[in-house]
Amino acid sequence: MGKIFWLQAFYCITGILFYVRDLFAQVPMGKAMERAFIWPYAQWPVMKFYLLKAWAPVQGLLS
Repeated sequence: MGKIFWLQAFYCITGILFYVRDLFAQVPMGKAMERAFIWPYAQWPVMKFYLLKAWAPVQGLLS
């Protein structure tokens, strides 16, 4: 349950950030909402790489 929760929370936050970015760029609201749901899935491999790269030193300290 915990792992799925954090994964969904991360996806939700990135979707909101993409949505806000598009609204500030004057993208129509419908298109911005569509991108907010598509882009986090499309960018997942890149985000996962950088998230794991940033987590490695922290995990070393906790172990």
